[in-house]
Amino acid sequence: MKLLLVMALLQGMTAYAGEVRSNGYTARFDERIETAPGDLHGETVGGIRLVRTADQALVWQENTPLRPGCGNVAAVTAINDRYMALCGHLGGRHYTQKIIFTQGSSLSMASVDQYDSPSPVRVEHNGSLAIDVLRRDLFPGELTGPHYFPTVYRLRHDDAMFGFLPSFDGDVAERYWLHYRGTRQAAPAAEVLPELLASLLAAQSGKQSICAELDTLAADLQQGRQYDAQGARTLMRTWLHKLPAVGYPAFDTQACPGRI
Repeated sequence: MKLLLVMALLQGMTAYAGEVRSNGYTARFDERIETAPGDLHGETVGGIRLVRTADQALVWQENTPLRPGCGNVAAVTAINDRYMALCGHLGGRHYTQKIIFTQGSSLSMASVDQYDSPSPVRVEHNGSLAIDVLRRDLFPGELTGPHYFPTVYRLRHDDAMFGFLPSFDGDVAERYWLHYRGTRQAAPAAEVLPELLASLLAAQSGKQSICAELDTLAADLQQGRQYDAQGARTLMRTWLHKLPAVGYPAFDTQACPGRI
């Protein structure tokens, strides 16, 4: 009886979550019970192992507070013959993706915090990796949030760095337009104005002009009679000046003369 109980407990210590093979390596992301002293003692957390498939030599191991899996995004994914993606969460929120470069003798890893909205890694037409991130409130104490600000992150992989950087070029402008249109339909402009303006600033390098959208937003803010014409423009101007401080492109006033 005692032996059966011990075996049951041991089985509960580590639960298989995901494994993939790519380019001569095998990656596992397992659930486990933290046994080390500390705040996480007894909690369900994760363990990541990367081995060389040919000889099963351990090349990388990490215990992490992240539990494996991100909803529709699998715990481990072979993106192509160069990259693997691992995705984990903290209690159903705070999703994080880890990207591992598996070519050559030296492995590299980059992480991206996806907050509460996980999405899979994309391979773009030029072979680079990109991922959509909705960042939560970026101006503490100023928003009655949560507000989610869209940013496309691209993997930069060269001699200088291996990591993800925000991207606002013409190739990703359409993704910002799609987010703008979806947010526009989901809620009144006054409730999601910061996100709407962030999307427009991010999409400026695209083929479409944001000028007409700024006019429409100003008109919508006045419909509820919460703002007059001057108040609506002042509110929009305030956000258009603030958003570049958290990484968005500056508003091109010459493209929309007299709008704001």
